[in-house]
Amino acid sequence: MTNMHRLGHFSRRTLLKGAGAVVVSVGMPIGLDTALAINSAFAQGARPPLVPDQLASYIAINADGSVAAFFGKMDMGQGLYVSIAQMVAEELDVPFDRVKVLMADTRTSVNQGGASGSTGIQHGGKQMRAAAAEARRVLVEMAAEKLGVAADALTVTDGVVHAKSDAAKKASYAELIGGRYFNVQLEWNKQVGNLLYAPGKAKPKDPKDYKIVGQPIKRADVAPKAFALETRSGTRSRRSRRSRSSGRTRRRRSPSKRRSTSTSARRRCASARTSSRSATSTRRSRPPPA
Repeated sequence: MTNMHRLGHFSRRTLLKGAGAVVVSVGMPIGLDTALAINSAFAQGARPPLVPDQLASYIAINADGSVAAFFGKMDMGQGLYVSIAQMVAEELDVPFDRVKVLMADTRTSVNQGGASGSTGIQHGGKQMRAAAAEARRVLVEMAAEKLGVAADALTVTDGVVHAKSDAAKKASYAELIGGRYFNVQLEWNKQVGNLLYAPGKAKPKDPKDYKIVGQPIKRADVAPKAFALETRSGTRSRRSRRSRSSGRTRRRRSPSKRRSTSTSARRRCASARTSSRSATSTRRSRPPPA
């Protein structure tokens, strides 16, 4: 299975460097301890347990503001990568190309079961949508504390939380939590596999408000799978490299060598035709049997 998307600077197996900026409310003066408490309520630098009731098991914001979606199923040609990325981007209000889905890796995702038929969307998509919606809610709450603006007076545009009445009051996802983990517990139903569901407090968007889900987006995974250009780790396959290398070798033969090879082939064909005509003539000249 082609997995084209791996995090280069974010790993569940390492501690993330730097705890990010201290959150300071501009609405009223607060002490450093209070600011740190607000910040740590939703985010942490240490790797949380990889369990179904942790928001960090599904969604992470990288240091550059891009989104990592940890999906515990695999794409078997149904187009799950695009679908899940659309759902996550929709709920988080980030551009589609800012979401990278990491699939079916037990190091980074919980067991969400198989993906045959429509279960990838029906069950897996349901969970990823709920997790992304909860992540957005938490990020808006963090921005509300940072900006000193009520959460219901804020909105999100392309991964930036800003006041509805004053776009200058803003904080990006990267500023709020980039490079750290969510410290938020979900309401897990204690099931694993296809029946796993762990929503948060947030309610996913109404379909009538969708801007990304439902849009025709080109699948970037088809060509690499069809032409064996990539392996699961995203590196070019050995077979593909050998094929391309041999192709380059053939193309590099000198014109004189190609002409020589062509001439030899024509001579062999002419010799074969002459031999064939001689054999036919000999058979015709033989006298009939007595």
